[in-house]
Amino acid sequence: MRVELLNSSVPQSELQFLVSFLVNDEVAVDAGSLGLLADLRRQRRVRHVFITHEHLDHIATLPIFLENVYEPGPDCVEVLGAAEVLDFLHGDMFNGRVWPDFIDLSQSGDAFLKTTAIRPFEPVRRAGLTVTPVPVSHGVETLGLVIDDGSTAVAFPSDTGPTERFWRHLATLDRLTAVFLEASFPRSHGDLADRTGHLSTATFAAEIRKLPGAIRWIVVHRKARYAEEIEREITLLGLDNVEFVRPGEVYDL
Repeated sequence: MRVELLNSSVPQSELQFLVSFLVNDEVAVDAGSLGLLADLRRQRRVRHVFITHEHLDHIATLPIFLENVYEPGPDCVEVLGAAEVLDFLHGDMFNGRVWPDFIDLSQSGDAFLKTTAIRPFEPVRRAGLTVTPVPVSHGVETLGLVIDDGSTAVAFPSDTGPTERFWRHLATLDRLTAVFLEASFPRSHGDLADRTGHLSTATFAAEIRKLPGAIRWIVVHRKARYAEEIEREITLLGLDNVEFVRPGEVYDL
């Protein structure tokens, strides 16, 4: 399985402002920076976009992406998310004010997008991948995703604070290879992390200990202004198998 966190700042920078993962070039997890991918041919390869929740850093460039890849005809991109998220996108983004109503403008045989509701613990199969939504604990209802290609499983908890169901589900998997886990705030901002449903360096270690085994932990979602401080604090924890994501690099997992 090939996974890439798309750059949301200048190339070779580790600063992360927006969230979009590409999986095997055809499936996107969130659309924070997807529409800013400079290679439009790569954008056109993406056929399925899973939205974990409606926070802006996860949906910011979805309208731009859909405009970039639209071609008249029956083939269009599929946007998948919880029913409440799809309702939000229609009412608050594609509402004719913030952006043209791509949903109502889509007609059979000539659509900007089609939408599909996903539900917790009900896998869907897309582009040769089995994607299982699993709830996490965030400030809004959020579905983390477990993606399995038949030989490897990779987990994307998305934004989360301390959580339980996600780790219980992962513990049942026999081919889990990697988890892209957030660490949004340093220890000094632990209270803010708790209030907003995120992990800080004070809670990060306790979360990974909930899932024993030789798993590759890849740290994502460091708030840009605290990125160096978070890296120092996690490094000092001396945790095994923990690394920091490199945006724009392809991970073969």
